[in-house]
Amino acid sequence: MATEAQQEVEEREELISSSKSQSMAGQTKESDVALSIKSLAEESLQISELTEMEKTYATEVIGQLKQLIEPLNNTFHIKPTSLSKSDNSIQDVVLTPQGIICVMHSHGTINSRPLETFSTEILMRILSEVIPEAKKILVERRQKITGRVGSLEKIAREFRKLPNQGPQAKQNRPSSKSQANLLRQGAESPASAQIQEDALKATIGR
Repeated sequence: MATEAQQEVEEREELISSSKSQSMAGQTKESDVALSIKSLAEESLQISELTEMEKTYATEVIGQLKQLIEPLNNTFHIKPTSLSKSDNSIQDVVLTPQGIICVMHSHGTINSRPLETFSTEILMRILSEVIPEAKKILVERRQKITGRVGSLEKIAREFRKLPNQGPQAKQNRPSSKSQANLLRQGAESPASAQIQEDALKATIGR
């Protein structure tokens, strides 16, 4: 009898222990699910914040790019694969100085879209092509301007070596009144009088 009673007690203890274990296991699973939900919520919030930052920075970058390429007045050819890796109908992609993407298709259709309407992933690929090309154009223009400046500087130096033909030269030039006085003085001089007298005699003698 004592043995049977002892077995019943042990069985009850096992049942109680098993139910406690199941209860704890259930609580653990519920706790894990709650933590997972909380983690998902935090990840979603971070993704939302990062997406807004991505849009803000993309808008700023596009604005800066337009300010850079518009004065250049050059079009930039973009690889079709940079715009779409699956659309084989794209023949050419051109970025205008105003920031418009023109897409030429093999069937003759031309689509135009502002740069702002493209995803940031496509924008990054476009920037990787446009920025080096814009830098190349700027360097070439700087070199040409530097060459012209050097030539003009040499010409200016040569001009500085010439005699001054400015206001001082005009001051040294006799005025119209001075010229008249000189002519009058010449007419009143003895030599001039003799010349006039000889001319008169020659005329009468005729």
